[in-house]
Amino acid sequence: MANLKADLEYLRAQVISKATELFEGDQKMAEKWLSKPLPAIGNEVPINYIDTSERAQQLLDIIGRLEHGVWT
Repeated sequence: MANLKADLEYLRAQVISKATELFEGDQKMAEKWLSKPLPAIGNEVPINYIDTSERAQQLLDIIGRLEHGVWT
């Protein structure tokens, strides 16, 4: 159980880091984006969406698409 929690915290940190990169280092903008409902994940709030490694990976994939101009 402790391993799962550590893994999710690591993934949460990865999502936050990638979101910050998406907003060119603007952590406040990244936090704002992570705190608002996102249609691509059923209008859930991204930062609350990270409860499994699969869902964290889904967010990382969305961020990757956004970085490449593919609006989801």
